[in-house]
Amino acid sequence: MANIITSKDNPVIRHYRKLCENKRYRRTCKLFPAEGLRLVREAVQADNFGTVILTQSAYEKYAGEFAPDLVISDDLGRYIAETDHPQGVFCVCRMPELSLETKPLSPDGRYLVTCDLQDPGNMGMILRTADALGVDAVLSCKSCEVYSPKVVRATMGAIFRQRIYELGDISSLSAALQGASIRSYAAVLHKDAHFVTDCKLGTGCAVWIGNEGNGLSEEAVSACAEKLIIPMQGNAESLNAAMAAGILMWEMMKGGTGDA
Repeated sequence: MANIITSKDNPVIRHYRKLCENKRYRRTCKLFPAEGLRLVREAVQADNFGTVILTQSAYEKYAGEFAPDLVISDDLGRYIAETDHPQGVFCVCRMPELSLETKPLSPDGRYLVTCDLQDPGNMGMILRTADALGVDAVLSCKSCEVYSPKVVRATMGAIFRQRIYELGDISSLSAALQGASIRSYAAVLHKDAHFVTDCKLGTGCAVWIGNEGNGLSEEAVSACAEKLIIPMQGNAESLNAAMAAGILMWEMMKGGTGDA
């Protein structure tokens, strides 16, 4: 077995912890941390990993599967872990070099847009659902960071498969969609909204989901050609953002062309 690292001051350990804690550092390095057996397996399968760290206990279990760059004590594993019951498997992953310039949107694509979405659990579930349903890309605008540890864990590995664009403003997002001849639909609680079941969502469309508490802003709604609503028969006024996004993505992916 390799030497067991026990010091919190080890440069690899300090680097990993800073990636967990500091968004700016992640962005500067273009790296993000992944924790847990499933996530690290997904990272290796996607060939999107750098440093692999195993605790002593994890090394005894998984040394035949991973070639760790560092083996650390179980106590140090608990120190760097973001979870309550760590499995002792960690790695550093690369952020994809993806932009609308290098990988433009397709006129035949089907897209999910998140605007001002702030809950990491919701974001992770949306990315996981988008991957499961085959959505071409998720466009995240002014939302929580998709490469934060909480979002990465919530994706259950979809972070390594789902194409994701991060944009800073609605105007550039809207321009990119219009430039690709993609029709935008705003998911809103509005009297003028059409039931999603009455719309023919499909290729060449993007459905917009807004903030958990406030929904889509007026600017975002104005950037869309149509308003959508999910028909509900119970007494609930609205659905959880990730649940609503899942229903809308299902409708979008089973549709043909994107004509309302």
